[in-house]
Amino acid sequence: MRHSVVVGALLMVAAGLWATPAGAAPTSAATAAQAERASGGWYTELPASMKVCDNATWKDGPSSAPSGAIVVPEGDNLGVDFGQAGKTYWFAPGTHTLGDGEYSQIKPGNDSVFIGAPGAVLDGRRLNKYAFGGVASNVRIAYLEIRNFGGETRNHNEGVVNHDSGTGWVMEHLYAHHNDGAAVFLGSANTIRHSCLKENGQYGISMYKAPIEGDSAIKDLVVHNNEIAANNQHDWESEIEGCGCTGGVKFWDVNGATVTQNYVHDNLSVGLWADTNNIDFLFDRNWIEHNESIGLWYEISYNATVTRNVFKRNAWVTGNENLGSPAPAIYISESGGDARLASETSGSADLNINDNYFEDNFSGITIFENTNRFCNSNGNTSTGYCTPFVDPTVIPEPHDGDYLDPINATHPCYTSIANEPFRSDCRWHSRNVKVFGNEFRFDQANVPCAGTYCGVQALYAQGADNLPWMPYTVAEIQQSVMHTSGNSFHDNTYVGNWKFAKGWGETVSWNAWRSAPFNQEAGSTLNGVTDPPPVPNALDEDTATLEGSLGQWDAWYGSAVQRAAEAAHGGAYGLRIDVTEGGGWGVQLGNWPGFDAAPGGKRVSVWARQGTPGISTATLRLRWYDAGQQALRSDEITLGGLSASWQEFTAQLTAPTGTATVALELTGGTGGTGASLHLDDIVVADQR
Repeated sequence: MRHSVVVGALLMVAAGLWATPAGAAPTSAATAAQAERASGGWYTELPASMKVCDNATWKDGPSSAPSGAIVVPEGDNLGVDFGQAGKTYWFAPGTHTLGDGEYSQIKPGNDSVFIGAPGAVLDGRRLNKYAFGGVASNVRIAYLEIRNFGGETRNHNEGVVNHDSGTGWVMEHLYAHHNDGAAVFLGSANTIRHSCLKENGQYGISMYKAPIEGDSAIKDLVVHNNEIAANNQHDWESEIEGCGCTGGVKFWDVNGATVTQNYVHDNLSVGLWADTNNIDFLFDRNWIEHNESIGLWYEISYNATVTRNVFKRNAWVTGNENLGSPAPAIYISESGGDARLASETSGSADLNINDNYFEDNFSGITIFENTNRFCNSNGNTSTGYCTPFVDPTVIPEPHDGDYLDPINATHPCYTSIANEPFRSDCRWHSRNVKVFGNEFRFDQANVPCAGTYCGVQALYAQGADNLPWMPYTVAEIQQSVMHTSGNSFHDNTYVGNWKFAKGWGETVSWNAWRSAPFNQEAGSTLNGVTDPPPVPNALDEDTATLEGSLGQWDAWYGSAVQRAAEAAHGGAYGLRIDVTEGGGWGVQLGNWPGFDAAPGGKRVSVWARQGTPGISTATLRLRWYDAGQQALRSDEITLGGLSASWQEFTAQLTAPTGTATVALELTGGTGGTGASLHLDDIVVADQR
């Protein structure tokens, strides 16, 4: 949080990501879900596939050199020419070193590949600072253990792999541990996946590129299926007080990031942190647990969807260290939705936090705005940056560091800040934050509580009316955050003794929170007792996602079914339905009378698109049975207007009294022989 463009210091970082296409209008015979609702279903248990460090896939590289590859022998590889473009380098089993020089490193050529055999280790021996650097593009690094780069407390705000944030890098199946600084740096069009990033000095993943006037410095990131654990071993926050320079992952000045199915736990700081002008993020199906500080921090940034994640036992340490403010699982700080900016990845011009599960965090969600934090103010710790809406977006030199003065006296966020549009556009706003469809569980007996903010949801603003040129007041910003900026909590489920904070941070009761003037939590419930958690999906994982097998799907009539990569929406596989004869077709689950289900509200979601053109509409039918296998009722959802683009079809249903199981079938009358339909991410979830 405390950074400077002047010194150029580091300021902080796949498949299966999606959003309903703009303009798509799926129809349903049942009541449609709210437009804000994304596909539902967090994990009830941590999937084995997300235990990346236990799975040790970095040991699964090829046991012999690929055809045409340059063989890198075990031992000192200082003399190897690693800079050849378009070459593949295969590291033989054993330990590899890069000489004794502090700056000895691998500088790849463009379009090169670096791949390890089982047992290949790249060891910096606390002599070399970096493993891979340089400005090459389209580099792939896979199946390597990378360790011991950087000396004691060195590499602060630097990366070991992709040190210079090269473009188009893919890093996968890595075990990067006990390195100083960040294990991995990211640049534009980078992917990091299937990697164990553990016990590094500062971060598991971070990034930095110099700011670009009128644009984002880094674009289009994928962070998928990594285990990011126990980073910040050097405890930099104690070394540099208030530096805001630690965590599992730190994103900075990024446009477009998909962050999915990562296991982020036991970091000695924040879990995931997106700080300063990040735009258009999707955080989906991550498991974020037992980080010492905030689970997910979205700071002076825009347009994000946070959905189907699990947050457990976060911020216990910082909650006890700082009793003057909440220590939440999710912290939204001067961030929100803005329709002027990109939303292709997030799928929304709001900041949506929906369909997540929270259990025994120090507190829940905080939406906060600091009155004194705006462009060109020394109250903004991201010193050289302005909002994306003001020209220039990079505050020019010289910079005045006196708190009472503007950073630059010629910038329009000083000379014109009292007038629109600058009065509005010079601020980062906490607005258009929608919190809905989540389950919040809090048992004070399980949480090491201290102070007044344990077990709190917060919607508040602070600051001081102490800048003589500032056109804002604390009272104005508090009014905005609480009442006029479109921030809304609704349709959530609460279990436990929750409190609610507003204004300066003073707490109010559930009834006061739901009443005027706050009017929060329409449609929400507060149980105050421990109920069994709702089932996030009645279908088993393979039937729902096709990732491991075809699940229970069977061809019924006029059709064939297969698990196919080209039908994947949310992972590597989906369901492909081929029409084999005219006159209609149908598929069904082969486990009649279906999966276990309970009576009550259900949220049904399915993603569909045409494969081979021809099928323009289909009908998803849910049949409810009692314990005696007698049919109780059936409900239909129409999948209309199908096209080559993915669409999400959702509905709210009520399983009848006595329901014990639910069976699914999908039928259609359009599409002749050879037509095909893709289906994926099917959810039948309890709705409370």
